[in-house]
Amino acid sequence: MINKSLISAALLGGTFAFINPVFAAGVPVVQSQADHVATSAGAVPLNRQQEVNAADSALIESLLFQLQDLQALVAEQRGIIEELSYQVQVMQQEQKERYVDLDKRIQGLQDKVNSGGVASGPTLTVEDQSALTDEEILAEYNAAKALMLDKKFDESISQLAIFAKKYPAHPLTPNAWYWIGEIYLVQRNTNGAKQAFGNIINEYPEHDKMPDSLYKLGVIAQQASDVALAKRYFERVLNEFPNTQSAKLAKARLESN
Repeated sequence: MINKSLISAALLGGTFAFINPVFAAGVPVVQSQADHVATSAGAVPLNRQQEVNAADSALIESLLFQLQDLQALVAEQRGIIEELSYQVQVMQQEQKERYVDLDKRIQGLQDKVNSGGVASGPTLTVEDQSALTDEEILAEYNAAKALMLDKKFDESISQLAIFAKKYPAHPLTPNAWYWIGEIYLVQRNTNGAKQAFGNIINEYPEHDKMPDSLYKLGVIAQQASDVALAKRYFERVLNEFPNTQSAKLAKARLESN
């Protein structure tokens, strides 16, 4: 009977005999995927990779410039929207004040007539005559401005100019010059607009239309690519009238450049 110990020893010895040559031959080293790609025939050369990176950088830079242009355009459009909104508010306030003032004057005249007890043709005092004259002046102004609202621009300019020359000291005269300037802007007559707004700056520096006129002159200069002059007008609005809507618009214009 064969000894089990001898059989086990023989099998174990055979196994070692088979393994030893394998280890002696050495285990092959598996090449990494990165090394394979780097050494393969289809790999991108280093200089080609640099060119690709440079192209990507140029594209990113171009996109950044385009983004900056869009941001500037948005800022400008926002300023235009604010400007239009402000003009609407001014027109509404002006309309309200006009009707309130007219109502007060009419009520005052009615009270005087009633207190005098004269039913037919009361004798008017100097104050009454002055009040009636002021109403007539107001009617002339409203009629001239109504032509503008009806888009009869040439007729409106003519009537507003007549009003301004007839009543140079009237509180509404700067308003007349301002609307003349606005109409000229609509007609793309920048020289006429500059002259109209300039009349306000030179003749009525304390009027409420002063900051608006400075701002409009700045916009005209900016559209004519006169950056230095536009900046002076906008900065003047900010320095002299910091709490006005025109100052906010001027600041937006300056920041958009």
